[in-house]
Amino acid sequence: MTFSDYIANLASEHQAVKHSEQECHYSDLSEDAQNAFSHRKMHYPCVVLDEGGAVFSGSDSQPYQTDFYQLLFVDHVRDTGNATEIRDAFTRMKTVAKDFLKRMVRDRRRVPLMNRFSIVDVEMERVYLESPALYGYAVALKNLSLFVDLDCNQAFEED
Repeated sequence: MTFSDYIANLASEHQAVKHSEQECHYSDLSEDAQNAFSHRKMHYPCVVLDEGGAVFSGSDSQPYQTDFYQLLFVDHVRDTGNATEIRDAFTRMKTVAKDFLKRMVRDRRRVPLMNRFSIVDVEMERVYLESPALYGYAVALKNLSLFVDLDCNQAFEED
């Protein structure tokens, strides 16, 4: 299971963003995933996963790789001039974002992939996408793993 699969599964189980084959409420912005979702019309509210860069840290004897992910929880508003509608979208999406984080903490016990994620020091920022009338929250997640160099993905010819 990939992290994208995990988030898609959560979206299919959450009542506010009930992702399914009939209604797309989840998108992964990676190129391969976009090809899979390109024929589907996005429904709102939705969850969007974007994989960012990576940082290598630690020491030469024990290096770590930290991958960065951004999860967007956004909803569409009909009138970008209606402050009440925008506030309600922020409130709904903050609740959904917190639901996902709570589930991620709980799943650390039963989903091995989630052991590499921590919500300690996770940042959650408001998202204002006025042109498409999307409002909500972005959650920045980090995936820490040991950077193992044993086989170098068999990319080099070695004696």
